[in-house]
Amino acid sequence: MTSRLLNRFFYFIGHSIFHPLVKGLFVLLVLTGILGLPEKWALAVDFQTYLKGAQAEVSRHKEIIREDPLDAIAYFELGMAYLALGRHEDEVEAYLEAIKLNHKYTVAHYNLSMAYDLLKDGPNAIKHMLRAQDLYIQKRNHARIRNVKRQLNLLYLKYQDKTKTPKN
Repeated sequence: MTSRLLNRFFYFIGHSIFHPLVKGLFVLLVLTGILGLPEKWALAVDFQTYLKGAQAEVSRHKEIIREDPLDAIAYFELGMAYLALGRHEDEVEAYLEAIKLNHKYTVAHYNLSMAYDLLKDGPNAIKHMLRAQDLYIQKRNHARIRNVKRQLNLLYLKYQDKTKTPKN
């Protein structure tokens, strides 16, 4: 009953990526508090629940893409699901597809930059963060511009041997 209510709740608010987390926390609470099992066992079950949920998200987004291969948002969300699984190469491919479909997809450029950073590909990380900055400047989104500038500074520091820091 509780699982069905949670499913409906997250279905209506549109954040299905949180469902595995909530379900996992519920399982953790039940296993440790009510059944008195060691936390180590409960955490193992919790992680398995998280993985199953993230894998289900990947499958769901792939199905959406099969139905509409021109849906940039579905590719972006597939990238987010791959991020949850730690599959960063697949994450990069999904974000690149989203950008091919919508070259002004600012958040996809930002996330692609972060994924490239996780893969230790500094030049591509900086390139896409600069693109995100340009797009946020066009939109006059000052809060995002400040965030992107902070990320760019971190990327320049991290990859200073591979790139030259431009003067701002």
